[in-house]
Amino acid sequence: MSLDTPFVSVIIPTYRDWGRLAVCLKALADQTYPADAFEVIVVNNDPKNRVPDNYTLQPNVQVLTEAKTGSYAARNLGLSIAKGEVIGFTDSDCIPAVNWIEAAVSYFKANPTFDRIGGKVELFIAGKKHTLAEAYEVVYAFRQEDNVSRSTSVTANMFTKRKVFDAVGPFNADMFSGGDFEWGMRAGAKNYRIGFSADVVVKHPARRELKQLINKIKRVAEGKANEGTRSQQPVKRFLEFLYEARPPVNELKQIYARGSALSFAQKMQVFILRYRIRVQRAYEEMKIYNGAKPFRDIVTS
Repeated sequence: MSLDTPFVSVIIPTYRDWGRLAVCLKALADQTYPADAFEVIVVNNDPKNRVPDNYTLQPNVQVLTEAKTGSYAARNLGLSIAKGEVIGFTDSDCIPAVNWIEAAVSYFKANPTFDRIGGKVELFIAGKKHTLAEAYEVVYAFRQEDNVSRSTSVTANMFTKRKVFDAVGPFNADMFSGGDFEWGMRAGAKNYRIGFSADVVVKHPARRELKQLINKIKRVAEGKANEGTRSQQPVKRFLEFLYEARPPVNELKQIYARGSALSFAQKMQVFILRYRIRVQRAYEEMKIYNGAKPFRDIVTS
């Protein structure tokens, strides 16, 4: 493959989500990047839930099965067979823009000192009006520019040169949440630079139900605990949790800026929900630090 069209591997973990995955795969089939210059590796994370009959797969798409529960274990299986010089990641509920792969390759060409890309994630809602959960997501979900400033990216929209995985190693397969951030910190520690691109775009559905948000917070608590950045001294740790659980008054500006399409009442509801979520997250982290088992909302049997 020429330098102008490096071979790209796109890895997508999926768990009982064949309907939305079909939409994602259709978007990849329509890419402006040459079909013979990229492969799509779908990793099914539930061996009992097989590919549906009459499911359409393009010639450059293959489906693997990973029995170990967790999306990072699934992504690692995809990595083990990926042939690409560039590795792209998205999720089964995402819809990549038609030029998604081409824009990522162009970014690397224009910015040769960068080895990773955190792309833009655009949220969309199911109906005409935002639910409270959707309003919250509009403000707080997928803040990729902030992620990139901390040397990380969500795997809903991330590209990296293969050499980074060769040097840094795979994702932590024992993590159920936050593994993309943990891996990003390892890559940053080895001086592999990451840039944000507003041209590398995927669309992602906003979570519609509050239960989905709360379950996410419980999962993220495990990732926070595994980062190893918290103090191990009980008193300092407790003070850190108190700080995290403070009322987020300083975030009102962000709520107004990112939630410009929301009504005043919705903005205030988002502010109150943000406070609730910060307290919930601090509480869940405290439980894990004190020996509680991490929350799991994936059926494993």
